[in-house]
Amino acid sequence: MTGDVLNKTSCPLCAGQELTVLFSRHGFPVARCRACGVRFLDPQPDDAMLAGIYSAQYFLGEPTPEAEARVQALKRATAARYADCLGKRGHSSFSPAHPMDGSRSDAGKDECPLFLLEIGCGKGEFLLEAQARGFDVAGVEFSADAAAAANRRLGAEKVQAGTVESARLQEGSFDAVVFADVVEHVRDPLSFLKRVHALLKPGGAALLITPDLDSLSARLLGRHWMEYKVEHLYYFTRGAVRKALETAGFRDIAIQPNVKALSLDYVYHHFVRFPVPVFTPLLKVLRALCPTGLAHRHWHVRASGMLVTARK
Repeated sequence: MTGDVLNKTSCPLCAGQELTVLFSRHGFPVARCRACGVRFLDPQPDDAMLAGIYSAQYFLGEPTPEAEARVQALKRATAARYADCLGKRGHSSFSPAHPMDGSRSDAGKDECPLFLLEIGCGKGEFLLEAQARGFDVAGVEFSADAAAAANRRLGAEKVQAGTVESARLQEGSFDAVVFADVVEHVRDPLSFLKRVHALLKPGGAALLITPDLDSLSARLLGRHWMEYKVEHLYYFTRGAVRKALETAGFRDIAIQPNVKALSLDYVYHHFVRFPVPVFTPLLKVLRALCPTGLAHRHWHVRASGMLVTARK
């Protein structure tokens, strides 16, 4: 090791011994494993600090019904893309009797619906999409406020507040497990992925989204990358996430750049919450000059993350 002294003596993903502190962000050292490329905070913020971050104000947007509706529409549009991608991967869990668009063939009309779990489901945008497509859905969400909002929108108590470790979930019972922008938040990603693997039925599919150290934004912004946040405990290269999934027992891993539905207004609020030199002042000027209708328009943008599918 070079630089600052780390708490960890080996990589949490690959057990590699060559760890280096690259820089500090928000008062926390960002370490890198030379063997697999994963980066992580060491030490990590304590539970009290994280609990303060994951408050009712954690989700972006102005606290008005109109602004919340706009954010939900963006998230629902992105969720639809995720659902489409999961269906296109051809996982054995998704047979023609259970097409992703929610329609049913005559051969499958008497069969049970597929059971899907979303971990970190927020206010339920993806679960609404999945439910509309014929899935029987369940969710786990750390924020009690967001979990309550998701249940109201789903019309039933489908979402448990807590973590995937604390939730009442039966192993081997899910056809699909989805976790978008979650794995970077957990204290032990490898244990988390093994838990996901255990929850899936044989042949079941996992879909994950996480910030991508190989993305253009990460390479362009360096240590000022907007994804370096106190609550993001891990940062993955594509190779690192593949290695972690293989170690957890997954196969048929496919990785691609993630595409999200975004608006100028939403991006502006993100860069105000998580300032980046040059970009935040520029966006403030651009938002002030942009007509309201154009600022709220949806654009499908290759974002800073990767979208990964894998099978048990």
